[in-house]
Amino acid sequence: MYKFEKLVGGGNFGTVRLAHRISDPNIKYAVKSILRQNIKKDVKLLEEELAILQQVDHPNIIKFHESYVDYRYIHIVMELACGGELFDKIVQLQRFSERRAAETIKKMLSAIKHLHEHKICHRDLKPENFLYSDDSPDAEIKLIDFGLSKRFGSNKIQSKDGN
Repeated sequence: MYKFEKLVGGGNFGTVRLAHRISDPNIKYAVKSILRQNIKKDVKLLEEELAILQQVDHPNIIKFHESYVDYRYIHIVMELACGGELFDKIVQLQRFSERRAAETIKKMLSAIKHLHEHKICHRDLKPENFLYSDDSPDAEIKLIDFGLSKRFGSNKIQSKDGN
């Protein structure tokens, strides 16, 4: 279904690659590929991450498109955000203007508010988990990495695994 173009990142569970549908090479996606044997005991965490990604729809949260499984990997197809991490932008610029900082924080808080309205706690908020959609000066910022996210009830954080 997808043709992988190049590696764009990686983490504890797998890799993220630039890809496009074989039927439409003009639209690019980020595909997170997780080796199935590496998550046997963490399947519930991955299921929860996918359920949360499917539930949220906000301009400052990375969009989930689909997932599929092959004989070795679980693949999660998401919107491509190729503008780099907020952390790297902070290091590169060394400082933000007050206006730019305020606009960025407003977007970040809007994404977090959306999650909280849907009773979701991200639990891993840091500059590395916000990506820019592209390299343009007015690029949108996107919250990523819902691997530690949990749903919560009225008084305490709850998850399917009881933690």
